[in-house]
Amino acid sequence: MIEPKSSTAARLGAWTGEGTPLVLFIALGLPAGVIGVAWPHMRASLGAPLAGLGLLLAAFTVGYFVASAGSGPVTFRFGTATLLVGGCALASIGSLGLSSAGQWWIVPLVGLVLGAGSGLIDAAVNAHVSLSRGVRYMGWLHASWAVGAALGPPLVVISLAATGSWRASFAALAVAFLAVGLIVGSRRRDWIHTASIQRHAVTTTPVPAEYRRALVVLTCLCFLGGGLEATAGDWSYTQLTVGRSLSAGLASTSASLFWAGLAAGRVALGLLGNRVAPIRLLDAGITVATVAAVAFWLAPTLVSALVALPVLGAAVSLIFPLLLSITPTRVGATMTPHAVGYQLAAGTLGGGGIPALTGLALQAAGLLALGPVLATIAVALLLLHLISRLGRADAG
Repeated sequence: MIEPKSSTAARLGAWTGEGTPLVLFIALGLPAGVIGVAWPHMRASLGAPLAGLGLLLAAFTVGYFVASAGSGPVTFRFGTATLLVGGCALASIGSLGLSSAGQWWIVPLVGLVLGAGSGLIDAAVNAHVSLSRGVRYMGWLHASWAVGAALGPPLVVISLAATGSWRASFAALAVAFLAVGLIVGSRRRDWIHTASIQRHAVTTTPVPAEYRRALVVLTCLCFLGGGLEATAGDWSYTQLTVGRSLSAGLASTSASLFWAGLAAGRVALGLLGNRVAPIRLLDAGITVATVAAVAFWLAPTLVSALVALPVLGAAVSLIFPLLLSITPTRVGATMTPHAVGYQLAAGTLGGGGIPALTGLALQAAGLLALGPVLATIAVALLLLHLISRLGRADAG
């Protein structure tokens, strides 16, 4: 029996609608994996200064922060699909600019554009998923970002092998963002649901003061959660090798296990996230992260490296997706696009600012201070979460 063309087209359309956010996040993760690996080759060919990578990442972060923080009003005015098409266009332009940059001073400028485009995509997709899909999909969404980040380094290696240059890897990023933007533009109806929820909420329901207070709490939780994840990932290898005299091989294994735990936690959320209420999962994630951070500080070196750090990675992997998932129930549909933008901006700020401040602390107090720093961040996160839970009987 031959299946009708209309049925096949409908099924293909459904698959496209389900898969497009995941593909967007794979593309969104690519720059994280490409930039660091491509940098030594970029620096050599462009004559960039030694600290140039920091400037590029700072420009990327500024663009990301500003775009995600301002995404809420833009989403309400123009709709999610328009925001995504614009974000993909900016990211494609920024990637193409990096690919074709002939002088070093151009790199931070186009990095700013790439960051802005990435921030718009991140905020728009997370707001859409928070409003229209469940916690399992949110887990798969953030696992897709990890897939993109993992594909970045091989992309640079292939570029170098095939062309002898790093430039083709950024050209591939430009093509990826352009292709996904065209898919979004051709299927705008897949993203109408988010805008209709917002407009209905705006015309029927005022925003209570408790929603605004919840927004402040959620934003602070994202700031601390992003800071805890980035600080552990950025500084643990150095602390284990230089500060605690662990071999480079074991420390590298520990760092790999941390990132593997991060990816595995989000895959597990995608597979099993509907079996427990999101707020209960968040309770468990923050509690386990706190215990693991304290264990990393106080446990023997091998236990810290091979048990505590991977467990910390798995635990912190749940925090950000779950905070975004419970956002509509905490702040309402009206404020969700604004709230998601602020949360992403706060997570970006925490992920960049807290590790930088930690570096200053470690320079002053020694690398062994990393344990107390991680424990302090985790305890602050736990306390703020517990305060936010007082008097609430919701299941998230």
